[in-house]
Amino acid sequence: MCAFDYLFCNTHHSLINKETYNPGSVQHVSRKLRSRDPEWQEMVYYYKKSVDWKDQNERSFPSGERGSLAALYTEPEIQRGYHNISIERLFGYLPESFILHGNSGSGKSIIAQKVMLDWASEKPYLKNFDLAFSLRYDELKCISEEMNLIELLSLNCSLTSDQISMMLENSESALQQRVLFIIDGLDDFNYISEFELMRYELCISSIFQKAPPEVVVCSLLLKSILPSSLFLITTKTKVPQGLFFTVNYYYIRVLGFSENRVEEYFQKFFQNKDLFRRAYECVRSNKSLFKVCSIPVICWIICTLLRERLSDGVDVTSGLETTTSVYTDFVSTLLERHCQGQSIPSLVRSLGQLAERGMLEQQVLFDEKSVHETISDPAGSPFLCERRIGQETMFSFLHHSFQEFFTALYYVLLDEDESKRKVSKLLHTVERGWALSRMSGRETDLETGRSSLLQPVILFLCGLCTKEGISSFFKKHNMAVSGNIETQLKEWINQCSRRYQNKHMLFILHCLCELHEKSFVGNVLERLDYIDLSNILLKDEDCWTLRFCFENCANIGKLRLNIKSDNLKILQSALCRYEEIWLQVDHITDDTRDLISAFGEGKIVKELIIQERETSRARLKEAIKSLIITSVNDEDVTVSSSKSSFSLLISELTRQDISTVNWTSFLQKLRLTSSQVSRRINTFLLDESVSGLKKVDLQITKFTDTWTDTILSLLRGLPSLNELKINSAVSFIPDKMRQILEKSLNPTGWTLTFWRKTVLIERNRKSFTEEEMETFTERAEPPSGQSCSGDAEVFTPECVQQDDKDNHKTIYRFLCPHAGQFSCSLTSLVFVMGSEGEVRYRLVSWDPRQLVGFDQMKPAGPLYSIDCSSGSISRLHLPHCEIFSEENKDSLAVAHFTGGNVEIMKPLQVNETHAMIDIGDLSLFGLLKRMLFPPSPVAAQLLFFLRPVTARQRENILDVHLLPLNVPLSEVKDQHKENTFIKTSSKSSLTPGSQYSLCCETKGSTVQPETEIFDCNFGPNFHPTFEVFVDVNTEEVSLSLSDETEGKEVWLPRRILLAGKDSDPLLTKGTKKVNF
Repeated sequence: MCAFDYLFCNTHHSLINKETYNPGSVQHVSRKLRSRDPEWQEMVYYYKKSVDWKDQNERSFPSGERGSLAALYTEPEIQRGYHNISIERLFGYLPESFILHGNSGSGKSIIAQKVMLDWASEKPYLKNFDLAFSLRYDELKCISEEMNLIELLSLNCSLTSDQISMMLENSESALQQRVLFIIDGLDDFNYISEFELMRYELCISSIFQKAPPEVVVCSLLLKSILPSSLFLITTKTKVPQGLFFTVNYYYIRVLGFSENRVEEYFQKFFQNKDLFRRAYECVRSNKSLFKVCSIPVICWIICTLLRERLSDGVDVTSGLETTTSVYTDFVSTLLERHCQGQSIPSLVRSLGQLAERGMLEQQVLFDEKSVHETISDPAGSPFLCERRIGQETMFSFLHHSFQEFFTALYYVLLDEDESKRKVSKLLHTVERGWALSRMSGRETDLETGRSSLLQPVILFLCGLCTKEGISSFFKKHNMAVSGNIETQLKEWINQCSRRYQNKHMLFILHCLCELHEKSFVGNVLERLDYIDLSNILLKDEDCWTLRFCFENCANIGKLRLNIKSDNLKILQSALCRYEEIWLQVDHITDDTRDLISAFGEGKIVKELIIQERETSRARLKEAIKSLIITSVNDEDVTVSSSKSSFSLLISELTRQDISTVNWTSFLQKLRLTSSQVSRRINTFLLDESVSGLKKVDLQITKFTDTWTDTILSLLRGLPSLNELKINSAVSFIPDKMRQILEKSLNPTGWTLTFWRKTVLIERNRKSFTEEEMETFTERAEPPSGQSCSGDAEVFTPECVQQDDKDNHKTIYRFLCPHAGQFSCSLTSLVFVMGSEGEVRYRLVSWDPRQLVGFDQMKPAGPLYSIDCSSGSISRLHLPHCEIFSEENKDSLAVAHFTGGNVEIMKPLQVNETHAMIDIGDLSLFGLLKRMLFPPSPVAAQLLFFLRPVTARQRENILDVHLLPLNVPLSEVKDQHKENTFIKTSSKSSLTPGSQYSLCCETKGSTVQPETEIFDCNFGPNFHPTFEVFVDVNTEEVSLSLSDETEGKEVWLPRRILLAGKDSDPLLTKGTKKVNF
């Protein structure tokens, strides 16, 4: 048996032989079976009996002890979305197929084996399955001959082919009967992905039809045979979307042991209460060791080591600080006890050579011949398991994590040059997978999957480089270690920490934890401006890793985490040390209340999000129950909360106010607020626990008549209030409500704005902040003689290329011949000139730091640097991309940057294409938009660039850019000079923040990514939004664009010609009259 069947074997269970086996251990045959064919019933009964007998008699430890899975089984933490759920409840709620996804050693295979055993024991939650079969995908890949499904199943169970045939035929003929297939270790998708493309030709249609084992498995997954079957699949690498497109399956995350489950496992392992208490307390007091106990495999190793140390009377936890140190100690113990008389360095190198080959070839089973060529006595090695597959003998490592460990150990034992070469290739492979992870396609999926599988080797390499503890292992066994790996790894970690500060940063933090060098941790992290892990729900193990890293770093600028509230206590002491924190927590607990209360103690916490989610018993759909966002910015604090019926934003509490808030009372009342929000919100907001409110933002389900009184009460009861905004999710503002509010509030110094489903009520001031107000140039009408609707002469500027490092290398030059209005054909800028003069202008990058303090303002166009030697520009018309309604025409402003200061200017006039301002001095000008309301559509453009075809290339690659209409085409073309621009009708209207998909109707084409969010990108870099891959001989494609958020087509299908050259007509210098 594979050794991590050991994980849940009771080490004190006596051997049970076949003769003394008690048939009563398999429960009575179900009533349903009694009504079936007697011969069928008997076969199923004895099949179940054999599964149970095999569990009790064929599981053993390296020491020779035997045991039962049922006796020691402790279920790992299993999560569907954000919800913890047991396997029993999972099958009870969702009688569908499942994919268990988790890291190596997290307990996936044990769950699969337990489900099989529970079916044999006739547990109620599996009562709907007449049959269950278990397949190990690593074994199937070793079978070279063609087989049918029946022959495959007979390899791994006690039934004959004839018996299985009879069972499946019986199940196949009854529509109400289901078969459960448990497929363990479906990690290699190379063949399956290729097979999916040819499914109609290669799928077998009968359980008796012979084919390669992979084809048989794929036929099962694609419902070509036994269509009523369901699946429980385990995998380390995430399954590519669409792989099982004919199967309704659910992703289930296996997270390992929670703290309570660790304690439960210790109790079952030691059984003796005194031993259990001593062992558990020793580990519980060692936070580094307790951290890795959340991984079931490592928990078993630690229990085994502790049992040995407790019996020997040595220091129980000495030297056990990292995952690598645990494996090293365990390996050392087995080498001393089971490998006497052998050359330890030679054995370790041989095991490492075998392990590396398997890692690079994604192989976990090794044939007998190749193993004997590498290792002299594989059967005597405590690190290998012998497995019988059909007529062949195969070997595997105790567990895949030992294969990863021995690969890393092999690398550090090589000579300097070879070690450096192999580690360099390993690091490159992993980082290349990271770089490709945002792309889609068969090849990139394989690269990304390979990268993911190799990452644990890097972690073990980091652990083997630690100065303390590990070095004694090498000295004890007379092994010389390569000295350059540590430097190599540290350089790589330093580089990656600056490149990947979000998605892959968690892995880098785990590397730092394995290195366990506190000064190096501080040096790496203190150079970072921010760490963003908000897209990853942190596991227990992750939180302990972060705690170690944060405790050894004096400061990180910004930190974003997604964490379970139960784990807050792990990190709480470290979190409040940082300048800015953004937390997303699943629900409110005493720990989260304590963290919020820390604001009054001078702790600088920028933002806290608390999300409570509740489960629908019918479909496990997630629903946000409450959301609290707290941000501290200089002297102001913002608190926001949302429940299923409403959301609330309370902001701009001064620091003095925040220190007096009773947060415990506030949160308790928030949770008790009823769904009839309008009736309870007054009491809630006017409570003494929150005072000094300046802003309130309510997100509600719909407006009702009671909201009128609620609004008026709030404005009367909160004298500090400056702004109240209410947004309805489903209903527009009733006319009666609008009339009453206007009549009541306009005379009392309030300004009302109504827009679709939003009511905005402000004290009688302009729509900008007080600082912005000081810089406004108030003009009701443009000066006489400066009409904004006259004729403008169109000119094509001279393009001067710079030879510096600026991302925008083009300077536009225009020699103005006389006074008048002139429109640039490349940028659409309009200059109103008082006299002749030379104008130079170029695009520069928006710097987010320039807009600090203007949180509600976002760029609405490119930022231009403009210079005129004669100072003859009197007015500037900046092109915008807004699609205006009467309500949002005043949302545009112009930012003028000069001398390190920013001036916010209100436009003199805004028409359908331009915003116009008077200018006195020149520097940087750019449009801003005040984000008062939900995003609305903007005028946009779709630009197409065909990449050049290389000699070996078999596909054309068409880059598709989704950009705002006021981004100059010349700038995009300048960045992609090597590509051919394809001109077509490109205009569309797109909504920022919405999800879009590009459809290519050409046969054999591929579009990546499948969907993308549209952002208003104004530079400096213009990367393609989509890539279209078509055959190199394809001369045209048909493309369309759909809004996935709204569910409609926004750019109707168009023919795009790929054969022609750049069809954009040459622009010639000169001027012509156009209406502006």
